[in-house]
Amino acid sequence: MQDSNVDEEISDVIEKKHPANVAPSIVDLLKQDFEELAEHEDAYIPIMGYENTGLQVRYRMPGNGKELDNIARNNMRKHKDAFTRNVNIAIDTMIHLCAGLYVQPPDLGDNGADPNVKYELDPANSGHPVGFDGNLAEIMGWEGADTIASRDVVRKLFGKNDMAIMSHFERLNRWLVNTKADLTSEIWQMGE
Repeated sequence: MQDSNVDEEISDVIEKKHPANVAPSIVDLLKQDFEELAEHEDAYIPIMGYENTGLQVRYRMPGNGKELDNIARNNMRKHKDAFTRNVNIAIDTMIHLCAGLYVQPPDLGDNGADPNVKYELDPANSGHPVGFDGNLAEIMGWEGADTIASRDVVRKLFGKNDMAIMSHFERLNRWLVNTKADLTSEIWQMGE
């Protein structure tokens, strides 16, 4: 409740300093940018190739950069080949930041489901969406679901296509750098 009072106070101050008929100041715009950046604690990034179900991964923001540094350092020690190292850093980061898988089918027909809502992928009704783990492997009907490693789940989900994994990771990385980034477009579509 205290935050809403602060917001109201800020709004009152802004209105007093900047009547509705006056353009907002650079300070107002700066505050607005900050609020937009700070409000995004998670992101939903679609997995290409799963358009019928609208499969998306919900990622959380890491608590600090040290989490990601540890992943990178661990893989740098284990893998001398740069390509293998980079793919494994991408996969391990995706696994570490995954807060669950969700579906958002474009049209579910007459069952009353809203195509604008993301639904937890939780067929066991556990109260938690599946992640990159044996639960997802079991849902998908993959052999060895009870012993499959998370890295293998990611690889299999992406069709064992390292480029698809790296493209998805690029979107995740884009969001980690700028929480307001467009995650639906490929980098080449953005003119960056």
